[in-house]
Amino acid sequence: MNRLVPSLPDRPPMPGRRFRPIHGVAVLCSLLSAGVVFGLFNRFGVLTPSAESERQLIASVDLRIGNPAGALARGEACARVDLEAGLLQLQFRGPDKPPTAAERARAQALKSKYGVTWVRKTGESPPLAEAFVEGYNKVMSAEIERRHGRDRLEQWLEEGPAVSSPASAPR
Repeated sequence: MNRLVPSLPDRPPMPGRRFRPIHGVAVLCSLLSAGVVFGLFNRFGVLTPSAESERQLIASVDLRIGNPAGALARGEACARVDLEAGLLQLQFRGPDKPPTAAERARAQALKSKYGVTWVRKTGESPPLAEAFVEGYNKVMSAEIERRHGRDRLEQWLEEGPAVSSPASAPR
């Protein structure tokens, strides 16, 4: 028999099973593929991490805390509670300086004539606070528009906030 691979002495050679050139090509291709994969691993530092690689941080994140959508929903819910209590307010984030006499007079006129109060929130303005105010004002603006009309609401929003008191609101 003309065989390229020697047979094992304890087993007789199997008929029809001989080493063909295609088998050699398959072995060479698999070795070449493994070499390419190991080469890429080495190039990208998978096998041996480089000295400048960053440590991976592992932490758990509570998405309820820093979620602007949750703050927006809380603002909307808070506005609905205030509407049920008979309060008609618009909130804004403003500087810590006290309001001017003109702002106080305008706030008093809005409160006495239309029942609308501007509430100033002082201090820093993080994204969650902005989302809360946006949700609150969204519900309140819809109610003000329903009661007094879109033109009146747009006029108030263009004129800007009228501050009724220098203290910040409880919320």
